Amino acid sequence: MAESARPCRYCIADWAPTEVSAEECEMRHRDDPRVYDLARSLAIVLQDRAPSDQQIAWFLADADQVVDGFDPAPTRWKVRRLPASSNDHYDGIEVRLRINDVTYVALEGGKDCPGDMLPLAEFRRQEKEASRG
Repeated sequence: MAESARPCRYCIADWAPTEVSAEECEMRHRDDPRVYDLARSLAIVLQDRAPSDQQIAWFLADADQVVDGFDPAPTRWKVRRLPASSNDHYDGIEVRLRINDVTYVALEGGKDCPGDMLPLAEFRRQEKEASRG
């Protein structure tokens, strides 16, 4: 699914009925087929088996964070939602996912800050460093 025009169809769907500029789309995510494909896979698992363009848009920033962790990029994204852990609420973990055999955590965002998606191992390393403080 190659995209090349900015704003992309996903940002257009997400911002409708307001218009979105090419610059706003660029700030949200890069124009990369891997990003669009992974965002679609995330939307299928977390939203709907046949996600709308708007639902796919909700995962573009997450996919943009994740795709570079896979080199080479997989030919197919395999995404599975994992059960919550007993300490997820304390950690601020919104959801755990298995993406092509790597466990990721989606961290809650706030009013003015987006959430974050990172490998569980990296999250645990950051937590350990923060506790040593």
